[in-house]
Formats: sequence, C-alpha cells, structure tokens
Amino acid sequence: MKRYIEIVYDNSGSMTGHIRGKKKYEIAQELFEKEILPTIGLRGDQVVLRLLREGCQDAISSAEILPNQRNLMLNRIKAINHDQSTPLFYTVLDSVEACRNVIADEYKIFVLTDGDDTCGVKIEDLIDDDTFKKFVNYIDVNLLLAQLAVDSPISRNNLTAFASALGGQAVSLDSSDSISQMRKKIKLALNISGFSNKFPLDHCFDSLPGFDMTWLDVEEKGIDFHQAMLLYQKELLSWKPDFNIGVSSLEFAELHFLFSLYFTSGIPEDLLITMLSQLKKPYYYSFDCIYWDFAKARWRYFVQQNQIKQLPNEEALLEDFQNLNREDAESYFDEEDNSCFYRNNQTYRVSLAPMDNIAFKLTPVHTMSEAQLRQKVRILEDGDEVIFKWR
Repeated sequence: MKRYIEIVYDNSGSMTGHIRGKKKYEIAQELFEKEILPTIGLRGDQVVLRLLREGCQDAISSAEILPNQRNLMLNRIKAINHDQSTPLFYTVLDSVEACRNVIADEYKIFVLTDGDDTCGVKIEDLIDDDTFKKFVNYIDVNLLLAQLAVDSPISRNNLTAFASALGGQAVSLDSSDSISQMRKKIKLALNISGFSNKFPLDHCFDSLPGFDMTWLDVEEKGIDFHQAMLLYQKELLSWKPDFNIGVSSLEFAELHFLFSLYFTSGIPEDLLITMLSQLKKPYYYSFDCIYWDFAKARWRYFVQQNQIKQLPNEEALLEDFQNLNREDAESYFDEEDNSCFYRNNQTYRVSLAPMDNIAFKLTPVHTMSEAQLRQKVRILEDGDEVIFKWR
C-alpha cells in the first residue's frame, strides 16, 4: 500500500518561545521522535516535509521528499530554522494540491503549529464547496492539526475551524500539559484521525456514569438474558451474566455493542471474529464512536465535525516575533499590513516611505496629558537616526 504523507511544520519565530524551560521546537522534536515518526516510514510511504511559505502572496512553500528512514527524518526536522511569520492556511492548501497530483492509496497531512495564520485570509475564501467535496469526499485525506501551546482562545478557535473546514481533526497540546500528557493526546489523535494504522483500536471509554440496570431493564432494551450468556460462552463478553446481579453502565455498553454485531447486523460469524480482532477486550466501544469501513476492511473512529466560525485575530502576527532572540532577528516588513519588526541595537535612519496610504497604530502604555506627551515624546523627522531596544 502506498501512502502519501505531508508533514507541515511551523518554522515561525514563535517556535523559539519557551514552555517550562524548554523551547517549543525542542518539544515538537520530541513529539515527532516519540509519536509521529513511529507511525510513518513504512514500506510504500512517501513522506514530504513542507515548511511555511515565506509570504502570503505568490510564494510557494518549500517541500522536500524525506528519506524513508526515521532517524534521517528526525535529523532533518532538528535542522529546521525558526525565523518567519505563519502563512499557515496557504501552506496547508499547498499540501492539498500536492495530494491531488499524486497517485496513492492513502493521503495524510499532519500539521504542527503554535499559532494562528498570520495572513488574515478568510477560510471561506480558500475552501469553497468544490474544494471541500474533492478534498474530503474524493481523495479522502486524513488531516490532523496539532496545536502546540496555543494559549489564545481566538487562535485555537480559528485553527480548529480550519481543520474542520477540511474534514480533519485538531488536537490541543496545552502549555500546561506535561510532555507525557502531550504524547498521550497525540497518540489518541493519530488513531482517531486515521493517521495511524495500528491495531487494536483504543477503547472508546474506560468508564461510564449511571446506575446499575436490572435484567428487566436490559430486556426492555431488546437484549435477552440467554443472548448475553451465549456471547459469554463464545468468549466475547468479558463478564458472566447473573440474573440476580445488576448490570453496570460499562458492562451494558459492551453487551450492547456485541449484541448489535452478533444478533442484529447480519454479518457472518467468521467475518465478525475478524472484525473484532482489530479491537481490544473488553469491547468498550460504541457505534457513535467507531464504524466499520467496508472499503478498507477496518474499523475507523468517527471524526466529529462541528461548524466553527473563524474570528478576527490581529495579534497573530506579533506571536511569531515576540519570542525571537532579538539580537539575531533580521528586520522584517509585511507589505500587507505595514507591520515592522527591527533588529535589536541596529541603527536605522528615518526617511519618508514611498507609500500612497501611510497608517499608524498607537498603543498607549499609560495615560498622559497632551503637555506631558510633548515633554516625553519626540516627533521623528526625515534624517533622524533611531536605535530599537527590546524590553
């Protein structure tokens, strides 16, 4: 089986920020080594590393085919520089187009980012109905977007909305999570999204609320006691039915799942046993959590799709530069919103810019009277020299 896999990696400046003493990109590298790479690099896999576009218009994102060896993949990821903004949505769409142009049995896109898109583009302008139908329904791409320490509620909302618009799933790796918690979230998301093909599938639940049911209650739901005993005798049901002992919510969930397969589905018993071999005992699953894909002959998790609206996020661009080592950061200018970021201690000469529409955004640090402002603030004039210092 040939799988085409795109790894979209956020190489923006904000990845140099810290979480509990470790840089974000160091945590990302550990997650790749421990959880992502073990699911790829299989025989027949073609893995592509795609870095963010350099700009919002016309530029093409950088993509390279990785050697199908996990240690070499990890070495390449560790060599990435983190020094730009985040035109994330355009970059992911580059991956979509790449999937359309490659013949494979399965298509998978894994995105790791620590912030919202910085181009200010609207999702509905990028993903129309035609794109959605071809992307989700025709080539059936599994997309997983991992949000690494995205603390802004607006950014989390917009990233989740973007993943949902492409029929994919988003997982939030919170800054308060330990590395082990992040790994656990990633592992589960890889399974649910279909990115990982490993069996058996994890349980849909390990516990359920509710009171014990009597057998009269169970039989009112259409399951007879002797049918439960038959499932136990066939070594499918993990607990022995006893008419004098109540049935817990978790026990009933397993009983209902097996009863539906064995007695009501019409599936031949030999096929049913093959299907159950992809799950783990006890069978704590439900049909609103997993379904059998007859085309692929495997169980899949349902990926919940919610209608999430994108929100304006003017602060997204700043996130990429506030964590950079300012002594090493190069000057940056975004032509779309005229935002400027300057190198620490570098001297700049003030000159009139050749722009038709010059706009300024002032953010007051504290309230001053007009007289105080005149005393403390000096108006820059053509020819002045300025040194920026970051505090």
